[in-house]
Amino acid sequence: MEAGDVKFINTDGMVFIGPGSEWLWAALTGLVLAGTAIAIYRQLRVQQLQIHENTKLLRSQAHYNALLLGQRPWEMLIQNEALASVMNVAYATPEALSADDWSRSSAFMFMQFNAWEYFYYQYRDGSIPKELWVGADATFKALVATKPGYARFWLESQASFDEPFRSDTTREFAKKSVPADAASD
Repeated sequence: MEAGDVKFINTDGMVFIGPGSEWLWAALTGLVLAGTAIAIYRQLRVQQLQIHENTKLLRSQAHYNALLLGQRPWEMLIQNEALASVMNVAYATPEALSADDWSRSSAFMFMQFNAWEYFYYQYRDGSIPKELWVGADATFKALVATKPGYARFWLESQASFDEPFRSDTTREFAKKSVPADAASD
């Protein structure tokens, strides 16, 4: 070998198979392992993005469902003048209603409380935005505080709702100046 002749890779004595080739197979194993780790990392990132997008879609659907459920009773009042008249009496003086009208009013209030319960649990699960929950909850609490008919409804129907919604709603009625059982007298 001449003085100016330098080898970039010395292949003298290089063995690919058999004794002395362990370094080659260890290097190849390392490369395969690194490639596998990169592939697994990329797959996990893709799955993370998919989960994030699916979560956004599910939250959007829960928001939409909550809006539909919460607005439907109000739409019924707008569309049905007779129901609106009955409900106005039911809100203020439920004892003035006939048994049939109270049954109709109670069913209407049941739909409203179902909506409130849906909002309640969806918010607890993080499925609807806080802003939607705050507005809906404030609306229902205002109805509880200002409409004696709701107190009668709750007294008669609270067993239809499970915990913790039932206890939280009962506490809202307890905050009222008119106790729930006084409204049904």
